Amino acid sequence: MSKILPTSAKIREQVVGYIADSESIAEACLRAAGSSAAFHEIYEISLSTYTVLAGLAGGSLRPRLNPARSIAVRVPFLVGVGQSSVAETELRRFVELVLWAVYFTDHPIEWKRFVDKTSGFSKDLRRPISYAAHRELGFYMEYALELMEAEPSGLGVAAVENVKQGVKKLNAAVHAGRLALTTGKIPPHDDMKEAAMLGFSKIQRLVFANCTLLLAAYRRSAFDQLNAVSRAYFDWLVGHKLRRDVRRGPFGLP
Repeated sequence: MSKILPTSAKIREQVVGYIADSESIAEACLRAAGSSAAFHEIYEISLSTYTVLAGLAGGSLRPRLNPARSIAVRVPFLVGVGQSSVAETELRRFVELVLWAVYFTDHPIEWKRFVDKTSGFSKDLRRPISYAAHRELGFYMEYALELMEAEPSGLGVAAVENVKQGVKKLNAAVHAGRLALTTGKIPPHDDMKEAAMLGFSKIQRLVFANCTLLLAAYRRSAFDQLNAVSRAYFDWLVGHKLRRDVRRGPFGLP
C-alpha cells in the first residue's frame, strides 16, 4: 500500500503546487473585484454594518455583537477571492447571531443552558428551558416578530419580515440542491462578473440593513446615542425612505 500512495515528499510537493495555483486564482479574482463597482458597494455595506454594530453593542447583550461584526468584515474578503457562496452561508450565520442576541438577552436562564450545550436541537417539551435554548432559526425569528409588535413605528416588524425573506433566499442558496443539478465540473471560484456581485450585494444589504434596523429598534437607547459617523453609516445602509421613517418617530421599543 505504501508503494501505491504518494510519499510524504511527494505530498509536500503537491501542496506547494496547490498553494501556487490557489494564489493565482485568488489574485485573478481580487483583480476582478478591484475594478467592480458592485464589489465596492459590498465593501461599503460591510463597513457600515461593522461601524453601526459597534455603537449598538453593549455588555448586556448575549451573545455579544463581536462575532456578527467579524462576519461583516469577512464577507467582502470571501467575495473578493471568489467565494461568494461561502459568504452567503456567513450571511445566514449573521442572522442567527442577531436573532440570538434579541432572544437570549431577554432570557438569561436559557442563555446559560445554550452556553452549556451549543449544538443540536431539543424537542422535549417537558424540559422547556432546554427546548427554548436549542431551537431552529424560525423559533427566534417568530420571537423577534412578536416582540416587535410593541415597537410603535412598525419598522421593527417590517425588519423581521424582510429578514425572513432574506433567510429564505439564503437557505435556497446554501442548500446543496443547486449543486446536485450541476453536470459539469465546478470551478474553484464563484462567478466574478458584475451581475453576479451585484446580485450578492442586494441580498447582503437586505440582511445587514434589516438586522441592523432590528437591533436599533431593540436597543433604542444605544441607537439614540450613536455618534455622527455611526448614524451617517446607518442612514446610508437602510436607505433614504427608512432613514426618513426612523426620524419621523416614535421609533424603538419603550
